[in-house]
Amino acid sequence: MIIHFSVLGVILVVTLLWERYEKLNKLKSNDYVMHALPFVIIFGYLAFLAAMRTNMNDTYVYVDTFQASPGTISNVSSILSSDQKDKGFYVLENLFKTLFTDNYHWWFAFCAIIESLIFVHVLRRESASILVSCFYFFASTLYYNYFSMMRQWMAVALFFLAFKFLKEKKFWPYLIICLIAAQFHNSAYLCIPVYFFAILKPWSKKQLSLVAAFCVVMLFLNPLLSSLEGSDSTYNYVYSTMATNSGSSPVRIIIAAVPVILCFIYRERIEEEHNKSLDVAISMSILNLLLTTVATFTSGLYLIRMSTYFNLFNMIVFSWLLEKIIRGQNKSVIKLCFYVFYLAFYIYQMYYQGAFGYSSDILGTFN
Repeated sequence: MIIHFSVLGVILVVTLLWERYEKLNKLKSNDYVMHALPFVIIFGYLAFLAAMRTNMNDTYVYVDTFQASPGTISNVSSILSSDQKDKGFYVLENLFKTLFTDNYHWWFAFCAIIESLIFVHVLRRESASILVSCFYFFASTLYYNYFSMMRQWMAVALFFLAFKFLKEKKFWPYLIICLIAAQFHNSAYLCIPVYFFAILKPWSKKQLSLVAAFCVVMLFLNPLLSSLEGSDSTYNYVYSTMATNSGSSPVRIIIAAVPVILCFIYRERIEEEHNKSLDVAISMSILNLLLTTVATFTSGLYLIRMSTYFNLFNMIVFSWLLEKIIRGQNKSVIKLCFYVFYLAFYIYQMYYQGAFGYSSDILGTFN
């Protein structure tokens, strides 16, 4: 537990030193780019913990895979010519072992540093508050993905990098990033059509029509996936994943609904801001809610993992809502509720999953 709460401790110390100055400058100008250092310290600490881990969640799988990798140039050709998924991850892993070291801690560090640099790059440009964004990253348990699902977390980070092109409505650069991300986890292919939803004005008739269409499709989700069972389809793994896992926790629906509800309530003030970053982030938040809801009523591990791509954008949504959009007497109450509510969720979720442990052959084991 102490390792996990140390992340919150670092966030609080960093924001104590930098939050007020950086937030005031950002609220004066949407184009202000915050100093990198506070974000580097927070995400650098997470990268350090990720690098040091030995056996958390599915870490052992990635340790075994790295140690079993031949670490030769010829093996890269074998990977590229094979029909296995996520070739980009395994090629990079093999090249890293070939060119640098066979120590898996350095491999974990390499991946975590790339992910952290992406988060720093995006958040210092798009967030309105270091504290709000990083607190949400912690309390929503998003940070825990540094210690699990390495392939998909790399794809998620790369997708987050595409935020700039969503905001500027540049499809081809967006497509290229999604295709690169899909080489690390092929679920990123499903992010390609998201472009046409995310560029629409939140709550517009076109976007609401797409939401309705999505809901109709989801009603037939299980029958559609059932038709894939036993086939040679590329998507057979989707069916097998959903068929063997229970649904997501209903609490996650509430967690995902809060930012969407607040954005709907304050939609007129949001329109007045003409903030393209916030508009795109709200669209992603709506997608996160839709996927989380469906995941709760189906065998939802696959879908709840898909929602991770879009949950990240709530870091941006909440920062603007709590620091600029919501004003007056309600602001202090809503901010207090945000911190209390999400911290309570964090404690519940971590206990529920039994995820408070941390194991490292260097730092030690913390149960």
